Amino acid sequence: MYCDGCGRPFNSGTRYCSACGKQLMAGPATPSMQRAVSGRAAGEGRVRRNIHIVAGFWLANGILRLMEVGGMLIFHRLIFRNGWGWMGAGRWPFGDGAEFNPFLMGGLISAGVFLALFGGVYLLLAWGLSERQPWARILGIVVAFLALIRFPFGTALGIYTLWVLLPAHSGREYDELAGVRGQVSVAR
Repeated sequence: MYCDGCGRPFNSGTRYCSACGKQLMAGPATPSMQRAVSGRAAGEGRVRRNIHIVAGFWLANGILRLMEVGGMLIFHRLIFRNGWGWMGAGRWPFGDGAEFNPFLMGGLISAGVFLALFGGVYLLLAWGLSERQPWARILGIVVAFLALIRFPFGTALGIYTLWVLLPAHSGREYDELAGVRGQVSVAR
């Protein structure tokens, strides 16, 4: 079977398309479903309305992070490899002109690898959320908590991501969008 909206194939029993979010079938309303629908408040459809925005923000964040790494590589290449030109290659322009500190160079390389790793995780998260992968919600919550410490933009993106993905009804909605049938129950 294929979605009317985007043409993506889906399994029988799937209520929402994992690509575009279109409702594929309206099942009979059981009493438990009626209670769940009446118990949902303003959070109804929160994931469906905001998932593309969250994925877009994480995509932009990942691209910017990788651009930052590229800038660090250019800086490293210009400064540490070729020297400053007027002082000779391999000389630090400040102080007594001694050779570079290897810990400084190693620190820049380590910071670049660390930033590139996070940039890759952000891009993976953006792809997972846009494709409605079942693991992407958990990764999004973990990365959002880590992003809270990067004030102000990381904090804002972390709060927004948590607002969309963290509540229990958002988990159920995301599982419906992802086409996950069996949901693991968490002890409360």
